[in-house]
Amino acid sequence: MNHKKGGKIAAVIDISSNMLKMKISQLQKGKIVTVDRLEYPIKLGTEVFHGGKISFESLWQLSSALHGFSEVMKEYGTEQHRVVATTALREAQNRDYITDQLKIQNNITVQILEDDQEKTLIYSEILKSIQSMPDFPPGNTLISFIGTGSIGLSIFDGSDMIFSQNISMGPMKLYNMLGSIQENSGDFDTVVEEYLNLIVQHIPIPTQLSSIRNLVLTGSEIELIARICAVTPSQGRYTIRAELIGRLFQEVRVMTPESIADKYGISDASAQVLYPVLVIYMQLLQLTHADSVISPKVELWDALLRQMLIPKSKKEYEDHVVTNAICCAQWIADRYRCNRSHSDAVRKFSCRIFDKTKKIHGMDYKCRLILELASILHDAGYYINSKEHLNSTFDLVKNIDLYGLTDREVLIVAFLSSYDEYQVPSNDDPEFSMLDKQTRLIISKLVAIFRLSNALDKSQTQKLKDISIKLEKDRLVITGSSDDNLTLEKWAFDLCAPFFQEVFGIHPVLAIKTLML
Repeated sequence: MNHKKGGKIAAVIDISSNMLKMKISQLQKGKIVTVDRLEYPIKLGTEVFHGGKISFESLWQLSSALHGFSEVMKEYGTEQHRVVATTALREAQNRDYITDQLKIQNNITVQILEDDQEKTLIYSEILKSIQSMPDFPPGNTLISFIGTGSIGLSIFDGSDMIFSQNISMGPMKLYNMLGSIQENSGDFDTVVEEYLNLIVQHIPIPTQLSSIRNLVLTGSEIELIARICAVTPSQGRYTIRAELIGRLFQEVRVMTPESIADKYGISDASAQVLYPVLVIYMQLLQLTHADSVISPKVELWDALLRQMLIPKSKKEYEDHVVTNAICCAQWIADRYRCNRSHSDAVRKFSCRIFDKTKKIHGMDYKCRLILELASILHDAGYYINSKEHLNSTFDLVKNIDLYGLTDREVLIVAFLSSYDEYQVPSNDDPEFSMLDKQTRLIISKLVAIFRLSNALDKSQTQKLKDISIKLEKDRLVITGSSDDNLTLEKWAFDLCAPFFQEVFGIHPVLAIKTLML
């Protein structure tokens, strides 16, 4: 093809657990068109899930294949590319050595996506797909991406993601964990089903969402299952009736991987994970009232290519993360009986201060989101222990999944949520001192803003309905209007002001105007 007639060309290389894949795409007349797609089988997942490490034999094989992919990219005149890795490399104990060697041998930088990053990118594409379906059934939808070594779950209420959870267990990892049982006894099916049932039973799906009408699943095995069930894609998606999945499940649960491979004409690797993935499908169907599984034909690289080829889509993705992270955090806060009126006030004040002080803090949209999430969740610890609520909040928040946030970002939310007018970040805190310098700095900046905002509604009665902010040369003047007694708020504000000045070199001042004529 004559690439000069089209727009720029981009490529994504995906290092997954069992396949090295590359997709090259081009922007043509506003649409992303696939130019080429390559696949090369690898066995990183088997090595990592068995022994915890990737062998150097596999590294050399991977490096050789990447050399070939690089040559193909040159032939197409690829202008930009990204190389990403998911579960296998993410969980490999020697991942730093592997990525270093790939940098030296192939001159490529591998970005290892965290679980939340991977799932959120895929969810964003799934939502684009189902929102474009005029016949998509209304009602709550359970969306799941089933990777080789992990399962992501989110609930979509028709407008937003309101629940998100990641489980570090996928079909390949499950087979590698429990496969020896199949060799030594005939109880493999019982053990797998009981093990997964135990995991699924503990997913904290909101009780008000007990009626879930739709099930949307994606993952590398969906095409295999669709083919076995004689289902072909229509309008960019598979629709597989639940009864077909149940029938296939009953067939393979009593078969060995060898007999599965023979009967359906599939590879040994696919045969090994077919039963575990069907168990996952059946467990998820039981969480819903869905009579079919809907599977849009989307993959991780679709979202990455969109961001590279259509610049405005990056901002759209960021907005998607912000909106849905806040929705999920609000559900968690409601579950732990946080005062929503108070958290809304603190969140509003925090955003006002953050936006008005951009030139002195230099933080991005993700830091602003972290500030909002901490404002929503900072009182969650009262539900656990009112006496030590700050410590309880920290322990609770750092162990939850927040839509679109990495583990590091969730940890920052946890730290931020655990400071009041008396507590400030300090290297005397062992957990804080262990963080890298950049993370400690971000936490300190956000804490300085958060403490001021929380102080402005210290009584949790919203005496200040709104504030205006003016950044002067060496002062941050915060002005509010109220006829209520603000002695408690002024006291807390005065306690928090010195740390803000220590961090930013700016002295905060609170000015209150009365409303009485």
